[in-house]
Amino acid sequence: MMKKQSKLLDDYDYKIVLQELAQNEYASIDISDFDFKSFSSAKEMFDYQQEALQNAFRVLIQFYQNYNDNKEDFYNKDYRKYSHSNLDYIKPSKLLQDYYPVVGTRVEFYHFVNRMSFWMTMGSGKTIVIIKLIELLNEAMNLGIIPKKNILFFTANESLLERFKQEIDEYNLLKDKEIKPISLKDYEASKKEGIGLFKEIHLFCYRADLMGEERKEAILDYKNYLDSSNNYVILDEAHKGDKQDSKRQNIFSVLSKNGFLFNFSATFTDRSDIVTTVYNLNQAVWVKKGYGKKLFLLDSNLKAFKDKTDLNEIEKQKATLKSLILLAFAKKYKLSNSYHDPMMVVFTNSVNVVEADAELFFKTLETIAKNDVEDIFKEARNELENEFTNTKYLVSDKDAEGFFEFANEIEKLTLNDLKLSIFYALHGNIEAIINPKNKSEIAFKLDNSDKPFCLIKIGDISSWIKEKLKNIKMDETFKEISFFESLDTSSINILLGSRSFYEGWDTNRPNIMLFLNIGMDKEAKKFITQSIGRGMRVESISGSRQRLDFIIADEKANIQNNAKLLETLFVVSTNKEAISSIVKWQQDQNNAIDWKEISFEQNMEATKDKTLFIPVYKSIKTKANKINSKGGLKISRQNKDDLTIYKNNFSKELFALKYNIFNKKECDLFFDMVGENDSFFIDKNIHYKSLDILIQTLKNRLYINHSDIAKFKPLSDEIIHFKKIKVREDKAQEVENAIKKVIEMQNLSYDEVYKRSKKEGISLEKAVEKYKIKDLETVGAKFKKILRHYYNPIVKAENSDWIKNIISVNSEIKFLEELEQIYDFLSKKYDWWAFSKINEHLDSVFIPYVENGKENKFYPDFIFWLQKNDMQTILFVDPKGNKHTAYEHKADGYEKLFSKEDKTKIFEEEKSKVKINVKLKFIKNTNDSVGEKYQKYWISKDNLESMFG
Repeated sequence: MMKKQSKLLDDYDYKIVLQELAQNEYASIDISDFDFKSFSSAKEMFDYQQEALQNAFRVLIQFYQNYNDNKEDFYNKDYRKYSHSNLDYIKPSKLLQDYYPVVGTRVEFYHFVNRMSFWMTMGSGKTIVIIKLIELLNEAMNLGIIPKKNILFFTANESLLERFKQEIDEYNLLKDKEIKPISLKDYEASKKEGIGLFKEIHLFCYRADLMGEERKEAILDYKNYLDSSNNYVILDEAHKGDKQDSKRQNIFSVLSKNGFLFNFSATFTDRSDIVTTVYNLNQAVWVKKGYGKKLFLLDSNLKAFKDKTDLNEIEKQKATLKSLILLAFAKKYKLSNSYHDPMMVVFTNSVNVVEADAELFFKTLETIAKNDVEDIFKEARNELENEFTNTKYLVSDKDAEGFFEFANEIEKLTLNDLKLSIFYALHGNIEAIINPKNKSEIAFKLDNSDKPFCLIKIGDISSWIKEKLKNIKMDETFKEISFFESLDTSSINILLGSRSFYEGWDTNRPNIMLFLNIGMDKEAKKFITQSIGRGMRVESISGSRQRLDFIIADEKANIQNNAKLLETLFVVSTNKEAISSIVKWQQDQNNAIDWKEISFEQNMEATKDKTLFIPVYKSIKTKANKINSKGGLKISRQNKDDLTIYKNNFSKELFALKYNIFNKKECDLFFDMVGENDSFFIDKNIHYKSLDILIQTLKNRLYINHSDIAKFKPLSDEIIHFKKIKVREDKAQEVENAIKKVIEMQNLSYDEVYKRSKKEGISLEKAVEKYKIKDLETVGAKFKKILRHYYNPIVKAENSDWIKNIISVNSEIKFLEELEQIYDFLSKKYDWWAFSKINEHLDSVFIPYVENGKENKFYPDFIFWLQKNDMQTILFVDPKGNKHTAYEHKADGYEKLFSKEDKTKIFEEEKSKVKINVKLKFIKNTNDSVGEKYQKYWISKDNLESMFG
């Protein structure tokens, strides 16, 4: 799937593709059948978790419905739009050659596009997303949207597997349909028992590292679980090993060859994982969304610890003191009723060897706790003060944000302040606290304090006790709960350990994180990324997981200063450049395919002192059989006849038992609908092969949530697409120049242009060029300033793949050209008028309508505001033509809300007393006939004046 990498993260040629496809190419795919929000009785999905799953299901629908799971078509027509999506396997392993065709010396990448990666940083709740994904996969299988397959789940180790099962237990509370985790060892027995279609979700679980090519005790042979490779395989932090060389990764590809692979991790570095990322929530994105601590990477470093001798002991002390000063300073801003108690985490490369990194750091810490180091302290503090003045955040949601406001405050911190807040005493000898039952941790306190301040967490403490703590007094404790397991409530201020303890623990407390002599190989990069993720968690006031600036709360003003410091993770390392490159690389991935977002300008000339009203809706719940039959569930005539036979031969009691409908009203409603002729929309093109799936679909649509008019409000931020114009990076500068030039154009009369030419001493031709509005053609697009449009410029570019969210459809472009011919007519007919393009993906101005048993949103291409005296007409115009047959449903939706007895309703806006009526028109661009009932909505493209009559 990829060439052997000679460079690791330094090779930036590969960017995220699948998220680009999901959010741009597939944005209009209907996913309204699914509930992405609910999780359990106590939890709902966060917005970003919903977005991740919505992206995933747009891709699944595209792959299975629109491409009929043809991987080659999916790759050639979608992935191939991006040049860096070719990741063929070079010299594939024998295992891959057994299952995939080899062309020359490679297996082509299109064989592996049935996969998606979720790049979700630590603390973002990826376990919750996985469980919700399992629920939704099962639902999609039952609805016939994706094929029925086994669901297999693999995670990295036993601890993560147990925690996953605990989350499932919480999910299952009060659920009609529970997820049942089954060990993959019990696969055959479970398959023989059979899986009930609607009773429970069977999930086969196992450790990823125990999958092999032959059975050995706990090791399972993957071939026993192939089921013709018809599996949905979910991996949680189970992607270790380079894709080219890893037998384990090849096994997962084979298991999902005729299914789909879902890969979850906080630490993707492999190109194939990055290209197929369907949702990027890495640390850089996480911070910018307001959910994690902002990263402050210090210029100060820990290079002194590379020297194992005592010759540079002063430098070691100064480096350590800087970190302790940061910790003491953070603790100074601790709040009693919110946030956390700051803590420092020190990751070391070596622990038990002679002169290990952890030992050197501990000895330096011991020296500082015991001795007067005032001079070194002051020097370290002065250097930190300078860094606060000159260093910017490495990752923040604000441009070039720094820490200069704290520079003077840190100068006030004394050595005594530091010792009391961290060691709980001004000086003393260090004593060790060990628990004979716990062989992995040692706590330390000073002999004149009873509060432990430091904890060493390693794999085995025996060598430390024998060799490294010979001159330290030992106390025994028999606490049932370890210090490590109770970090949130303990007195521990410094957590020191090896790379082995970066997984399996959660706390909000870290504000300072040290990486001591950690290497920069590929695995170290993953380790650093995951470790930083452990320190980024934040919980501000009211239990919110977002930073203070992103939440609404009355008590914000009083703690704003404290919040900034407590919401910062200070990072110090032996190799600053390496840490910086990892984080900046993550930021670079968020730029996806090198797109730049550009904003157009709101046209104040058209909207100044004008109120542009839009409708606001309220939701109503109605029985499905009370909705116009055109909005009913679409089924074939055969489906309708089968349902009738089913109803006549099945008692309500047996029906309720089989389909878990225990609400009598719902059961009665189902039977009523089947008995009525106008509860369904008969469509010869829609036929459910499975009656069970049809019944399950109908069960979910017995009631329809639909809209009614609540009020009208002034337009504010409901049209925003013009602020989010995406331009490919290589054309961005030219586009920005064109925008500036067009915005500056003035629309003067020829007499005024002539006067300007004389006054400025330029030719008439140059004056016309300067002051008359016209199309500016450049970079393959037309830029135009329209005085009555809501924003400027209008950009028109057909079939363009380098600019998004502009006018690119031929019928819309033609409409604008025809509209230009009647500007004077409109200006004479109305006191004032304005109009705007509507973007269905980014704007929220629409007409709701019911189709196929559920409500949809119709986004007409344009909205006009036409004011005459105290009457404002809101006119929606859609120029796409009558080939789009859904116009009937859309017109029905309009009529239900804005028309009565074939006349337009008149509304009155409460505050301004302006009268409002809403109209809808379609532009007829073809000779196709339309239904007689809908003739009144259609206007010829050559007769636009009539639609304003």
